Amino acid sequence: MNINFLAIDFDQTMIDIHTGGRWKESSSGLADHIRPLFLHLIPEATRHNIRVAIVTFSPQTKHIREAIEIAYPTSVAELIPIRGNDQSWTYTGNGMRLGKQEHMASAAEELMSKPTLGVTDVRKNTTLLIDDDPRNIKKCLKDGTRAIWFNPLDPNRLLDDILLLK
Repeated sequence: MNINFLAIDFDQTMIDIHTGGRWKESSSGLADHIRPLFLHLIPEATRHNIRVAIVTFSPQTKHIREAIEIAYPTSVAELIPIRGNDQSWTYTGNGMRLGKQEHMASAAEELMSKPTLGVTDVRKNTTLLIDDDPRNIKKCLKDGTRAIWFNPLDPNRLLDDILLLK
């Protein structure tokens, strides 16, 4: 399928709730909301040298990082950059800044800067955004990046939808 980079939205996509960026409970409680589909998909993608990043508008990246570290083995969790609206990163490239585009570009730059990860050429046509918000999908597709809408009411359809991509 020529995918080497999966960018996954967090709220209402990777997890089965929408925190609104205001999660007040424990990180372990947040980890309990990770959908079983992603508990299997992310390690499997990593085993096949497909890198994964979390791209979110939530500013609560510390909670997200801790939830990821609880839910996944260290060998998987440490490979996942998280880009949220937390002021911890910048994107200085020329790409589109709407939707999740700069989040994805920044995460891809980080992954490509680490030669030990084996990711040298992340491009728009080798990236796949998975997101429940149709607006982010539209912006992504308009920019020439592959994207797929995640239906929170039918999460198990995602794999079938990915297989339909060209």
